[in-house]
Amino acid sequence: MMSLLRLCSGDPLAAAVPYLHAEPARVAAWRARIGAHGFKVGIAWQGSTGAIDKGRSFPVAQFAPLCALPGVRLIALQKGQGLEQLAHLPAGMMIERLGEDFDAGPDAFLDTAAAMQALDLVVTSDTAVAHLAGATGMPVWLALKLSPDWRWGMEGAQTLWYPTMRLFRQTRHGDWTGVFREMAAVLPVYMQERTTP
Repeated sequence: MMSLLRLCSGDPLAAAVPYLHAEPARVAAWRARIGAHGFKVGIAWQGSTGAIDKGRSFPVAQFAPLCALPGVRLIALQKGQGLEQLAHLPAGMMIERLGEDFDAGPDAFLDTAAAMQALDLVVTSDTAVAHLAGATGMPVWLALKLSPDWRWGMEGAQTLWYPTMRLFRQTRHGDWTGVFREMAAVLPVYMQERTTP
């Protein structure tokens, strides 16, 4: 999916989102399963571990400042590598899992795309989850390492590719604590804006 950007011609700003859509029946099933209570934040923290991807993933424990905010539910969109970290969460930190059948079939990401539509926000490292959230028009906060992939540029909180995405950048190499401190500071305001009629 991340290679789709290379196939697009013209000005990416002209592309309307969402341009990917989840199946309505699957969305309804995940809405019922996840429920409506709380401010639901889908999270992913671990991408591939190849040399080109070095430094863009972070420990799931970095989400602790978001978990501590009243009313926030953290819901794991993570699959495969990285899930083992959920067995060793810091005391008091709770992350919900979507079950063993989440994206378990041959059609990868169909459940992810549908489950996202039942959430209020997606917060993720630079993985396919970020691109899927952006392509489906979900509000998504992307945590970026100091020198990120070319798609994200080197400065600014916005991206040409996905108008519903906000970029949170490291200011020092390897410092994820500052990134999540910034997110935790702005999330209550964002929650209020999203829930005020």
